[in-house]
Amino acid sequence: MAQSNTESVIREITSQFLPSAEWHSYESIPTGHINRTYRVKVIHSGAEKDFLLQNLNTNVFTRPFAVTHNIVRCASFLQEQCPNYPYEILTPVPHAQSGAYLVTTDQQAWRMFHFVDDARSLDQVTNQHEAGMIGEAFGTFLSYINQDDPQNYKITIPDFHNFTKRYQGFKSYLAERKPIENEVARFLVARIDDYADVFLDQETMDFPSRVIHHDTKANNVLLDRQTGSPKCIIDLDTLMPGDIFSDFGDLMRTVLNPYEEDKFPENGRLVPDDMIDSLFNGFKNPLSQLLTNAEIKYLIKGGKKITLLQVLRFLEDELKGDVYYQVDYQGHNLDRALSQMYLFERMEKEGLEQLV
Repeated sequence: MAQSNTESVIREITSQFLPSAEWHSYESIPTGHINRTYRVKVIHSGAEKDFLLQNLNTNVFTRPFAVTHNIVRCASFLQEQCPNYPYEILTPVPHAQSGAYLVTTDQQAWRMFHFVDDARSLDQVTNQHEAGMIGEAFGTFLSYINQDDPQNYKITIPDFHNFTKRYQGFKSYLAERKPIENEVARFLVARIDDYADVFLDQETMDFPSRVIHHDTKANNVLLDRQTGSPKCIIDLDTLMPGDIFSDFGDLMRTVLNPYEEDKFPENGRLVPDDMIDSLFNGFKNPLSQLLTNAEIKYLIKGGKKITLLQVLRFLEDELKGDVYYQVDYQGHNLDRALSQMYLFERMEKEGLEQLV
């Protein structure tokens, strides 16, 4: 959208959620690969107040009302049933007239949240303390939200972390399209095939259904600007039932990588062992009363699987024309896929299972 048109749309949507507030300003928040996010400032009851306004990408989230249901359910459960929950709760704002938490206009879906003030996030985890803190924040969140029944949550993206179905769908897509010309893409397809059988076999294992975040990057933990402590778990669009190792897997994929997501080199190294150990124990310890022994033993293997799955997802999006992830340049998803493959192969070499 052009700048002037963007502001008019944002002002209109804001007025539907906050009709009595006076418009002040907005700014774009350039974070995440999927949705468009804005910080909106209004004058409310004589004081400036910030809200988070987000344009939900319904090409990715084709079940926007399921997404909304889960976020509202999570907030309500934590507020009403978990008085000792230690963090702020990501809280949606209802539409002023309908009470709905999702507004659709011109085939666009919008929602608003109360802004978490005086907070920052880590794009890169750089030391043992941060690794343990981020792991503990997600583990703590999961320990509370899993006091709720997973059946109370809807599936927002079917088979989101199902490696078998994702791999089978990828192979079907390759069979129907013209041959791949790009040498790097062909290399990645071959490497995915080399490793796939191991994880396809592992998917026959039966794990309990858990309510999980499904996107446990470090920057989805907001930290208090003053104390540096975890303040709020955010980005709950993929909150839904799944396997617990999916969440530790995304933590492994992002925290163990000391480079940018698209910059892990062929001979790159993981973060130091003490950071890996702190991440693992930080995540596991709050969940000690929830997890089975089988789940604990599978956390590392599951983490590797999520990393290989991310290679597949980036590569498939590259081949389909960048329809899922936002990119900064042509070939960006290919760079991401190659980087994640190098990361996965380094995980394979390091013998991380010794942590369990």
